Amino acid sequence: MQPQRNRKQSQQTESDRNRDRALVERVIAGEQDAFAEIYSSYFPRVYAFALRRVRDPAEAEDLTQETFVQLYRSLPSFEGRSSLLTWTFGIAHNVCSRYFRHCSRWMVGPKDARELEDRPVEATIERRVDAARVLDRCDEILEANRRPAHQEIFHLRYGESHSIRAIAEKVGKSNEAVKVSLRRSRAVLTNNVPEIVIVLDNVAQSA
Repeated sequence: MQPQRNRKQSQQTESDRNRDRALVERVIAGEQDAFAEIYSSYFPRVYAFALRRVRDPAEAEDLTQETFVQLYRSLPSFEGRSSLLTWTFGIAHNVCSRYFRHCSRWMVGPKDARELEDRPVEATIERRVDAARVLDRCDEILEANRRPAHQEIFHLRYGESHSIRAIAEKVGKSNEAVKVSLRRSRAVLTNNVPEIVIVLDNVAQSA
């Protein structure tokens, strides 16, 4: 029963990625409705993400708009290794990071700017930006070395920050089976991406 569910889940994941790629292709082809579809679907979540970080509705809306501007410009480079939503959040991480750097340099003096850049919010964003970069590399390695079911478990844990329990329920496996899958994926990655252990630990702690 579980193998059938795993195959179905893997097919759903691939179907989602194919839908993302098709949507991106429509945008690149000039279909305005396609980008409007992305905007209306993702705006609430991206705005909520920005608002949690800046705690100012007006600033959060500006950052959200900037995220979608950057998303539109970068769609030709989208390869579909992760979901379009995850990729959009990666852009939002970068936009928020630039916002905090700008505030630290132009709203306070140089000495205070260095102190501000060390504060928890900025440090958290920087870690997540680094994580997004490393996770892109992880996707490539896992596609070459792990079955789709294990790739999905890894993505749910480190790409979308789901708990072990939530992943187990989603893929129809026990908590221990999920942990074993993650350990084996990490072992594969450690040989190819030396810095992966620290980055993945930081991501897991925020899950």
